[in-house]
Amino acid sequence: MSDSDKYAHVVPSRRIIVEAEDAIRIQAINEDIWVEYPQAAKILAYVRYMMRLPDKHQSPCLLISSAGGMGKSSIYQRIVKLHGSGGNNNEEILASMTIRARHATGHKVFSDDLVGALTGNIYRSGKTEDGRIAAALSARNVRGIVLDEVNDMLHANRSDQAKNMKLLKELSGSPYHLIVIGLGTEDCHDAIDSDAQFSRRFTKIELARWQDEQGVRSFVESYAMTFPLKSPSKLGKPAIVRHLIKESDGVLDAIVKILCNAASWAVLEGREEIDLELIKKGRDMPFSE
Repeated sequence: MSDSDKYAHVVPSRRIIVEAEDAIRIQAINEDIWVEYPQAAKILAYVRYMMRLPDKHQSPCLLISSAGGMGKSSIYQRIVKLHGSGGNNNEEILASMTIRARHATGHKVFSDDLVGALTGNIYRSGKTEDGRIAAALSARNVRGIVLDEVNDMLHANRSDQAKNMKLLKELSGSPYHLIVIGLGTEDCHDAIDSDAQFSRRFTKIELARWQDEQGVRSFVESYAMTFPLKSPSKLGKPAIVRHLIKESDGVLDAIVKILCNAASWAVLEGREEIDLELIKKGRDMPFSE
């Protein structure tokens, strides 16, 4: 029997790791892995649709918000991976920028960094002429901008907040027609809503806590297929799903942490599959002698 048949419960790209040393397998288990789920798939479908639309006087915008640990940053990274500058140069791309603490020091820092992100650092000044910025965007096939940690825009004083929002609103209109996609905590609504006219351009999605047993079951079964364990784990059992929901309080990052800890325990203890006992043990980080 080939490894392909023997380890059919593991995704093909990871079957080669199943026979590796324990340390390598544990490292693989704890890597950041993208596993698609319905809410994330819906967001990615929205992004694809928005990018196919013709230039509009007021470009469509998207705001994704959540409490901490709900997978917001993973979705941001996924959007950047699929549509960022590292993709096909013949296709339109999304520039990207994470709002940092330094942007609270003043509108100039924010606008300079935003222009740099949009133009691939061809220009690094918010005072660059519109024509030059538009030409750089056209040369790079930039269709829009993805902004992470939009809530941190609130750290700027009110005057700079207003200027920052005005700049984003101008970019989503003529002559740029850029899509604006923002991600952040629940507070990001306060940042966007500070400009009522701009706020109306946004489709707003909130990443809710995971309470649906069917959704959690589908996710954990898919995630388990990335673990290089020698035996399949039956994580779709009702007792396991209910325990994960209760223990994690529906927080996606907590679910993933429990799964990764349980899989690591399965390797360290030579059990090679995850059951309810190891899921319960997964609340604690494993240790080795």
